[in-house]
Amino acid sequence: MPGTVFVTVGTTKFDALIQAVDTIEVAEALVKQGYTALVIQKGAGRHQVQTLVPLGTQHHQHSNGLQVQVFEFAPSLADYMKQADLIISHAGSGSIFEALRLGKPLVAVPNAILMDNHQAELADHLAHLRYMIAARPDTLVHTLQHLSIDGLRPYETGDAKGIITHINTLVAKKPSSKLPFIAVACLVAVLFVGVLYAGVRGMMPGRSDKYSSNV
Repeated sequence: MPGTVFVTVGTTKFDALIQAVDTIEVAEALVKQGYTALVIQKGAGRHQVQTLVPLGTQHHQHSNGLQVQVFEFAPSLADYMKQADLIISHAGSGSIFEALRLGKPLVAVPNAILMDNHQAELADHLAHLRYMIAARPDTLVHTLQHLSIDGLRPYETGDAKGIITHINTLVAKKPSSKLPFIAVACLVAVLFVGVLYAGVRGMMPGRSDKYSSNV
């Protein structure tokens, strides 16, 4: 039985995602899917969750029975991710690969305002490979209403070669792009480090999560 849904934006500001989650429609969709709790890590954004919890409060039981918790940051998000039965996340490579390493069903939502939107390319490619589900803020309700995680494939930790090659190919097909070469290099480096980091974490069963990054 599914239980808890964890929504996270890490250290970023992603009001569009938090606003999309903070709706009666999302609450109803989650309950119909069998989920009983929703934990929202809203980050530093300006949107105050006020539809699913009374404004200024952090805990509330919705009228449909859904238990809702809201907070901005925590020393570590690792325990929240481990305890979740479904993760809805921004499409940062660190959050994506951490969720995949933990074997969690993931709905990743790219932040459309970021430079050249390579979050979208990464999320859409991983969704095409059936490692996760990609959505947008304006399609999140529909995605959750028709959520099916049975067809998702387990991600093999460290298998980033094909993903990086795909991103390089996408960039190469954009001759008119004004994205500087150094930005592309940084994107690939961040992706590689994120996957390497997840792989190292996976080989350290006795590690402490105290200093896990909220990425």
